[in-house]
Amino acid sequence: MKNKFNFVISMGVRWCLGPNPKTLDDASVEVIKQLFLDQTGERYARESVRTLPIPEWNGNLILLDDNNMIRGLMWANKFNDKRVRIVAFAIDSDYKGQGFGAQAWDILVEAARNEGHSEIQLEVRGDNQFAIDFYRRRGLEIISELKGYYRSGIGYVMRGEI
Repeated sequence: MKNKFNFVISMGVRWCLGPNPKTLDDASVEVIKQLFLDQTGERYARESVRTLPIPEWNGNLILLDDNNMIRGLMWANKFNDKRVRIVAFAIDSDYKGQGFGAQAWDILVEAARNEGHSEIQLEVRGDNQFAIDFYRRRGLEIISELKGYYRSGIGYVMRGEI
């Protein structure tokens, strides 16, 4: 089933346009901090979340459950005229493997293409093989290695055409 934004709704769970992090209330910031910790192992301060460079546009999404609780997010910015950069992409473990990541990806790609972008770039932990495989299936390749970017070890920059 699709809502007026053509985002897929599944059992009350839906992707919605995400707000600029500066406008989030404290409770939402705490949920996002916990999501980042659970999914990436990275700890963020409240102000670090609020100052992420996330403009309001159709490429920024939050996954809400049927109680309007945040269960995931895909935050991207328009890096330049050609490229979109995914700043954060995390889905609660209880919602993984149900197609929500693919849905968010498709929504982002459509938004990026509609604004004239032709590439997506992101950073990913080197030990996150699930994510690396997900991005490779969508045409991204590792273009460089990142040392010291993640506390847990090596990371990669991935980029691809959309």
